[in-house]
Amino acid sequence: MSKFEHDGIELGQIHKKNNDKKFYCHFTGFLEGIAASGYLEAGEENPLLAECKEFVRRVSDNDAEDIIQDFDADLLDHSVISDAADFRLKEIDSNCVNSSTNRFLGFCRGVVCDGVITLAEAELIKARIENDPNLETLVGVRQILVTCLDALEDGIISDAESLEICNAIGEIVGDNYGDTGLAQTFGTVNYQETQIGDILTDLQGKTIVLTGSFHTKPRSKLEQELAGFGAKMATSVSGTTDILIVGGEASRDWIEMNRGTKIRKAQELRLKSKKPDLVSEGQLRTLIAKSTL
Repeated sequence: MSKFEHDGIELGQIHKKNNDKKFYCHFTGFLEGIAASGYLEAGEENPLLAECKEFVRRVSDNDAEDIIQDFDADLLDHSVISDAADFRLKEIDSNCVNSSTNRFLGFCRGVVCDGVITLAEAELIKARIENDPNLETLVGVRQILVTCLDALEDGIISDAESLEICNAIGEIVGDNYGDTGLAQTFGTVNYQETQIGDILTDLQGKTIVLTGSFHTKPRSKLEQELAGFGAKMATSVSGTTDILIVGGEASRDWIEMNRGTKIRKAQELRLKSKKPDLVSEGQLRTLIAKSTL
C-alpha cells in the first residue's frame, strides 16, 4: 500500500466524510457560542465575519456565506445567528462523541472570540460540560468547568475571572480573535512549549513525532532533516516519545479542529510524566536555519 502524503488530495478524499462532519459541527457550535449571551455583542461582529470568510474560503459553508451577505445588507442580528445554529443542529447526531466534541469546541471558540466572558456565557459553558459526561474526559475541559464554577459563585463575572476562563478555553481551542485579530479556524491549541538549546546535540537519539500541517513540503523532507541531526522518527505518540513537533496550522484531517489525536495523547501522557516535550514548527525552523549558517 502506498504512503499517502499528509494533507494530500488522496488522503483528503478518504477523510472527506469525517472532515465535512467535523467542520459542520464546529461551525454550528461557533454560531451557538456567538449567540450564547442572548445578543450580538459589539466585540463579536468582527470575529464572526472573519470566521465566516475563513470557512467560505477553506470549506465552503452556505450558512457562512449567508451571514456575510446579511452583514453586507445590514441585516445581521442575533436572531440570524441563533436561527442558523438551531437549523444546523437538526443535522447533528447527538449520540456521536466526535460530533459533540467538535460542536463544544466550536461553541467555546464562539464564546471566547471577543476575549470577554459574560455571566450568561459562563452559565452555558458550565451546563454544556455537566450535561455531556464525555466532555470531561478531554484534557483541559475540567479546568474550564472549574474556572466557570469559581466565577459563578457570587453571580458576577469579574474581569479577572473572565480572563481566567478565556485562558482555560485557549488551552484546548487555541488563540482567539481578541488575541490575534485573525480568524483562528485552523490554528492549534495553546501548549507549553519546550525550548531546544542546541539542535545539533539536543535531538541526538531522541524519538520524535510530527503532527499538523507544516510549511516544509513534502513533510518527508523535514523528517530527513531531523534524522540528519540524529533523531529517531516515529509515526505515533507513546510513552517512548521524547518530542512532539506541532505544525504551524491544524491538519485538515485532525479529529478535532485545533487538536489531533497525537496532541491529545501527548497532553494525557504529560499529566503522568514530563514527556513528551512539545515544540513548535516555528522554533524548529529557526534552529535548523541557524545550524546551516
